[in-house]
This record gives sequence, structure tokens and C-alpha cells, in this order.
Amino acid sequence: MGKIANFVDTRVGLSPIIKEFGRKIFPDHWSFMFGEVALYCFIVLLLSGTFLAFWFDPTMATTEYTGSYVPMQGVEMSAAYASTLNISFDIRGGLFLRQLHHWAALLFSVAIMVHMARIFFTGAFRRPRELNWVVGCLLFMMALVAGFSGYSLPDDVLSGNGLRIVDGLARAVPLVGAYVSMLIFGGEFPGHAIIGRMYIVHVFIVPVIILALIVVHLFMVVVHKHTQFPGPGRTENNVVGFPVGPVYAAKAGGFFFIVFGVLAAIAATVQINAIWNYGPYDPSPVQAGSQPDWY
Repeated sequence: MGKIANFVDTRVGLSPIIKEFGRKIFPDHWSFMFGEVALYCFIVLLLSGTFLAFWFDPTMATTEYTGSYVPMQGVEMSAAYASTLNISFDIRGGLFLRQLHHWAALLFSVAIMVHMARIFFTGAFRRPRELNWVVGCLLFMMALVAGFSGYSLPDDVLSGNGLRIVDGLARAVPLVGAYVSMLIFGGEFPGHAIIGRMYIVHVFIVPVIILALIVVHLFMVVVHKHTQFPGPGRTENNVVGFPVGPVYAAKAGGFFFIVFGVLAAIAATVQINAIWNYGPYDPSPVQAGSQPDWY
């Protein structure tokens, strides 16, 4: 390992960066863990989302369902809805991964909200950290966009009603509302392009933006250092806690597996977004619960 590290370091010069980050001190207080929860949820989202992407078909082409779920057999539906049913009933572990992805998305949003509340009510957003507060706000907005775009992909009644709300919001824009709606949906609602467009937003655009914002966020945390609660030996110019290497890295690694284990237990035992109960999108039925789940 030493030879490999030396080989890499002599060619890319990473040792100063790793040394600096390895000495980074983290305050050991439970309220600082919500940001970590959000980060670990994002990792779970990337892993489970990659699995789901292998089988999801992001098209609105009409097909006849012939899968294992008997009540839906012979029903005409979009390929997106049919592939979601296929993931749920015919792919080994598919329903578990769908529910893991959904629960992780909810905890991701909630963890960011609680993390931001801690920062706000303790005044940790003050100079020189106000730009990092803005980055955090952007992260939360991107989490909402990711949640809505993923919520819309199955093309069931519930997600269709959510998209109908977006159509109404777009049409409410004075003068150009109808044109904005047709631009988004590729024609009159629901069009034939929105699922493919949402898929691009959900799988490619938003995750890249979130990942970039996380890198900026963590970089600024390292530069400005953590805030901390008043206590013995704590001043405005130091941080009392444990260094990243090796103490905090081990604690953070264990905490990741705790978060992952709790999410896995919930995903395995608590049903969420049972799209087979809603049916493929039809504009006539309206679900009262067409809102973001975290809300």
C-alpha cells in the first residue's frame, strides 16, 4: 500500500491535501450528525438509483402489461409504468431497492431541513460562513427538485396528478404560461416527452449539481472550520473534537452503516408508494394525497 501511495503521490501530489484533510477536527456533538445523515442518504440514493436505472424504461410509449401482477394484466399503460411494475414484482430485490430509494430520498430531505434548522437557530450561518449557508439552501432546493422528478417517473395516477399541478403552475404565468407548459411537456399536457425529460433531470442533471454542491460545501467547512457550542477550551479560533484520521473516519464509517441499516430495515418492512394501487395515469381520478411525501 505504501508503494502504491508513493507512486500516486509523486505523480499527482495529493499528500498535502490528504494531510490537511486528515488533520481536520470535528466537534463530537450529536447535533452535528444530521449533515452526515444527509450525506449518507445521498450515497444510498446513488447506489439504489443506479440499480433501478438498469430496468426502468423512461418512455411514454403505450404497451400492454403482461407481468406477474395479475390485476393489471392486459391493461394498457406507458412503458415507464410497466417497467416500474416489472421492477416491483419480477426483478429479484427490485421492490426492496425501490422502497430503499424512496425512504432514503425522504430522509435526505428531512435531514437537510433539520441540519439547516440547527445551523439557523445556533447562528452558525454568520460571517464568514454565509456563502456556505447559501450553498446549503441550494442543496435543499436541488433535493426538492430531485424528489419531485423521481416522484413523477412511474407515470401512475399519483405522479400524473403531481405533474398536472406543475402544468397549472406553468399556465398561471402571465402572457407566456401556455407556451411554457407546452415547452415543458412537449405539447398539450401530458404530452409524450415529460417522463424522458424528467428522467434526464433526475438521473443526470440534479445528481451532478448536488454532488458539486456537496464538494463545495465540504471544502468550505474545511476552510472555515466547524462552529461549536461554548465549553471548556473552546474559542472562536479553535475546534475541540477528534481528527478525521483515524478516529472520526472510523466513527463516520460506522455511522454510515447504521444509517444504511436503519433505511434497509424500514424499506424491508414498511410499504411506500404502492403504485399498483393507483393504476396508470388517467386524468379523470384525482388523488387527495398528490403532494411530496416528506411534506
